[in-house]
Amino acid sequence: MKQLISLISIVALLALASCDNTSQQTTKVVSDYSNQGVVKEVLQTSSYTYCLVKEGNVENWIAVNRIDVSEGQTLYFNQGTEMFDFHSKELDHDFASVFFVQDVSLTPKAANTAAASPMMGKTPQKPEIVKEEIKVETVDGGITIAELFANKAKYSGRKIKISGKVTKVNLEIMNTNWFHLQDGTDFEGNFDLTVTSNEIVNKGATVTFEGVVATDKDFGAGYFYPVILENAKVLN
Repeated sequence: MKQLISLISIVALLALASCDNTSQQTTKVVSDYSNQGVVKEVLQTSSYTYCLVKEGNVENWIAVNRIDVSEGQTLYFNQGTEMFDFHSKELDHDFASVFFVQDVSLTPKAANTAAASPMMGKTPQKPEIVKEEIKVETVDGGITIAELFANKAKYSGRKIKISGKVTKVNLEIMNTNWFHLQDGTDFEGNFDLTVTSNEIVNKGATVTFEGVVATDKDFGAGYFYPVILENAKVLN
């Protein structure tokens, strides 16, 4: 049952992630849509905004995709993954703790009942994957998504390198992070590759993963993957 709930959470959780780090330790996921705090300090980078927010008597750093926000404003956010000992390369700054938040607003936001409904015993469904019009170059020694699906038996159990654009991100599901990767290639309708990794990558980033190919992986509850790249590392 615990595994089933974790699998269902894949449908509900979409989270912000960042490549801007050298060390990370994921500890927990907060899933309350009522979180809010007054901004006490703002640090901007080229892609991300770090805000020190005060919730009651507690102050926490949160990180989101870059937004225009000023000190004194109130932010409303839903869920985030807490990281300890996080280092931002661009800021050259160490955070003892920072929450990576997937959704933030300057106005109150109602609880996402649609996201909660799969927890009520309904059959989980995989998120709809839309093919994007992109073209990502293959790195030296790498293969394309089309090549992988066309030759899945050949690559099963082997370590490969594959580049693409991260189109979906789900953090801390079954003790790992889940990414959907596209590179613009397609084999018989297979254009999206699921990747698991302990690293954090931002949605929309173009990266190269290196990991081990697994085939015909069945996690139960309808989550079957003819091809999946597991325990991947980010090479760029």
